[in-house]
Amino acid sequence: MSKLIFRFKVTFEDVDDVERIIDVSSTNTFKEFHHFIQESIKFDNIKPASFYKANDSWRGGEEFSTTNKQNAKSAGASELGKFIDDPHQKFLYNYDPEAGNWHLRAEIIKLLKADENAKYPSLHRSIGIAPKQFVDPKKIITDPSAKLLQEADELIKSLTDDIEDEDLDEDSENENENDFNLFGDEVDESEIDESQINDGPPED
Repeated sequence: MSKLIFRFKVTFEDVDDVERIIDVSSTNTFKEFHHFIQESIKFDNIKPASFYKANDSWRGGEEFSTTNKQNAKSAGASELGKFIDDPHQKFLYNYDPEAGNWHLRAEIIKLLKADENAKYPSLHRSIGIAPKQFVDPKKIITDPSAKLLQEADELIKSLTDDIEDEDLDEDSENENENDFNLFGDEVDESEIDESQINDGPPED
């Protein structure tokens, strides 16, 4: 009997235009799905992760964790097929919650029969370049809000530089005023001929 294959669309919650279409067997575990997502987006795959079974409004419920976590099922011991009861089942996926805290969504978009010669999970299609895992989120230019923040930072920096330049110009003008000599250049006393200096009133 052929195994059932779930075709998932995996997307980032905060980054547009990036998709991974992944085929997952009903007998694959959540941990195997986790490893493949990491491979497909080129993250380090060493931090904790959790899947949350979600409803149609993407509200998370039952948790499947890659670590021993109270009140969560083991991702390594839980096969997807046993926890999917909707042909459009949704899962929330959270990676590295203590540091990067990346949030992704996985939704079934198609049901297929397994190819006996294929290995699952497998990548059906890749769209867009995933963000760098350790880059400041403000530099993820694919995110419109991040681009806006970056442009605001650059504008503030340019305004600050203009103010500093104006202060430097004023200081320079003040220095020039202090150096100004009403009678010309300062006289070098070594060039004065003392014989030409009158010591008193002219003699009759």
